[in-house]
Amino acid sequence: MHSPDKETNPWLLIPAADYERHMTDPEVGQHDFLNDVIKDVLKRHPPKKMLVAGCATGNGFEHIDYNAVERVVAIDINPEYIEILRRRFVEHLDKIETICSDINKCGFPGAAFDLIHCALIFEYLDPEKTLGRLRRWLARDGWMSVVLQMPDPASPLVTDTAYKSLRRLEGFMRLLDPEDFNTIAAVNGLNIQESRTCQLPSGKKFYTGLYS
Repeated sequence: MHSPDKETNPWLLIPAADYERHMTDPEVGQHDFLNDVIKDVLKRHPPKKMLVAGCATGNGFEHIDYNAVERVVAIDINPEYIEILRRRFVEHLDKIETICSDINKCGFPGAAFDLIHCALIFEYLDPEKTLGRLRRWLARDGWMSVVLQMPDPASPLVTDTAYKSLRRLEGFMRLLDPEDFNTIAAVNGLNIQESRTCQLPSGKKFYTGLYS
């Protein structure tokens, strides 16, 4: 698996405008899908302390109940994405803590969060290493929400749109079979509680899972 450093990580080479336009492109349709996923998990498992790994520009942060939440940690490797998130949710920066970093270079106390949300990050990370860290950070009665892009030989890794910078991701993506992911999760003490598969208009399928 690729483990690109700060100088070579393709996410640092994708402008926020390209990323957002690609994700909202009708041929991709991932923006609304991911927004619905985080909205649903926040409604059913409202957190006091929440970690969003791979927060990008803050898609779904409008669904957080800032009157009830105590702390939201938003992590992304791209500083432009982080800055946009901060501008969009400036009125909530008393609750939102932003960190520009690789998730595996972050450190938090054990059981620091009762909800951890990870949408489309394991395609670029070592799942065994990352899941071990996330489990240590999750409270005993907490939940981890995961979105994975499912392997499909009939579909390109990255849907072709006008935003060509996204093509840089193809050499770094590694799609995981959900069953394999669940095995790794279980080894690290994270057990699947519910899951579903969604097919988007692009034809790509995505797996969502809740773990505790």
